[in-house]
Amino acid sequence: MFLAVRSKALQRLEDALADVEAKGGDVLAHVQELTVAEREAGRALGVEWRRFTQVREQIGHLLTSQRQHEDQRLLGAELTRAKEDLKAQLDAARDPASRQFLEAQLKVIGDQLDKLNRERQVPAPQAEEQRVLESARAEIATLQGRQDRAQHRLQELLQRAASATPGTTPAAR
Repeated sequence: MFLAVRSKALQRLEDALADVEAKGGDVLAHVQELTVAEREAGRALGVEWRRFTQVREQIGHLLTSQRQHEDQRLLGAELTRAKEDLKAQLDAARDPASRQFLEAQLKVIGDQLDKLNRERQVPAPQAEEQRVLESARAEIATLQGRQDRAQHRLQELLQRAASATPGTTPAAR
């Protein structure tokens, strides 16, 4: 549902941008904001707006959660490498003070790894939602790319319109 609504909304925006590029005219009068386009696309597809916004927010939270889990995975790998380096230093250390310091550092890193592993455990419902999202991640990324390109085109059109308007100064733009 989210993908269909977002895709239809982006198509409307892309069509409106192409129309303004081809025929000219007031950009702001012909090109809708994404939220307005999504609302109309949802209506055309028979999707309740409130449900769509809930799903959109849930997807945003899940994507954020996935990025956090990836960051935690990378941090875990760094901590593991640091732990291995400290173990090698401990094996090579001969004086008691160095050994005591390295052992304390190993304990701290071990505790951090344990805490990180506990935090990385995802509840079953969220894990299922993430699996579903993962299957649509490529499509979501494609839609995000389309949205970014449409936004860039819109900014270019607005800049061209502002520079073509006589009597406007750069500060007024």
